[in-house]
Amino acid sequence: MRLLNNTLVIILALVSIGCSPKVASTSSITFTRDEIEIDEIEFDYLSIKSKIKFEEAGNTKNATAIIRLKKDSIMWFNLSGTLGLQGLRGVMTKDSILMINRVDKEYYSMTYDQLSDEFNFAIDYSLLQAMILGEMPKEEQEGETITKEGDRYIIHQGFGNKYIDNYIKASTRKVTEVQVMETDTENSLKLLYGDFREVNSHLFPFSNFVSLIHTNEFGELETKVTINHNKVSFSDKELKFPYSVPKKYVKK
Repeated sequence: MRLLNNTLVIILALVSIGCSPKVASTSSITFTRDEIEIDEIEFDYLSIKSKIKFEEAGNTKNATAIIRLKKDSIMWFNLSGTLGLQGLRGVMTKDSILMINRVDKEYYSMTYDQLSDEFNFAIDYSLLQAMILGEMPKEEQEGETITKEGDRYIIHQGFGNKYIDNYIKASTRKVTEVQVMETDTENSLKLLYGDFREVNSHLFPFSNFVSLIHTNEFGELETKVTINHNKVSFSDKELKFPYSVPKKYVKK
């Protein structure tokens, strides 16, 4: 189960370095989406090579990841690295998550509800994709408000028991931070996007940081993942997402 939990956190991250920003005064003036014009990348397929550091409860693990994505459809990953992360391959669709462990000859299958239960925090495909792309996890919402704090716009959204603040840097029109808070559990998620580099005439975050504060049977726990991309490639050509489970593998 420890291996599975570590893998789930890597999934949570793959799918996102920086320091917490200084607090600035917030303007009472509101804005519209048309006024701030967020820079979002239009593409069909994406391929990424990354270095990942996972930290939880005093333990640190490192991994190398190859990630492939078809926008709004499927994500594929292959991990290698320290013991407990090597030999892992997985596929995520909008409905389910599939993984195989080629070292221990095991495979896993789960829904997003099950993944959410593992972390006591609601996780879905759109959130994971947003982490990879450095974008907002939710689309434009009726009733959302937009304010400005220093050189950043803040899009405030509410979905059920969640409040989401999305921070967009005014000069680049890129999302640099996302904060999600669950009102009933007080669990929280912070995404920080940095080291923006130009790819296909758009700025893309090559450095991402994920902090998930959640509770389990032992109390409050913070899970931190740092992702540094080495290579990012967009393509209109179809990518392959190889995944199959050998007959002798055991389901966990």
